[in-house]
Amino acid sequence: MEKSFSRSSRIAQELQKHIAIIIQYFLKDPRFKTIITVSEVVVSKDLSYAQVFVSFLEKNHNLSIKKLLNLLNKASGYIRKLLCKKLKLRIIPNIVFYYDDSFSKGNKISLLLNKLIKKNNVI
Repeated sequence: MEKSFSRSSRIAQELQKHIAIIIQYFLKDPRFKTIITVSEVVVSKDLSYAQVFVSFLEKNHNLSIKKLLNLLNKASGYIRKLLCKKLKLRIIPNIVFYYDDSFSKGNKISLLLNKLIKKNNVI
């Protein structure tokens, strides 16, 4: 009988929760003036690597997305150290941050659909 959730997906969910808390409360870098949201974590089958997809609420910050991702990737060792204290795993995966632009794409599609509805008077 196959399990409904694999071990890697359960670990990915726990990593997502803990990484979001660590970014919000423990990263004290003043360059992070934007809100960072962890949207998804994908863990490799051998649990040695984790791809962390983040999005930014862009409000009056001077750093580009590329620079913010670079800062997060430089802080991944510190985040991994804090994860070692929070999670009881034999192997804490190496973390690599990626930008997730699905929210902005979804917002653009929603705006286009709203314009079409208003143009055609379809409710």
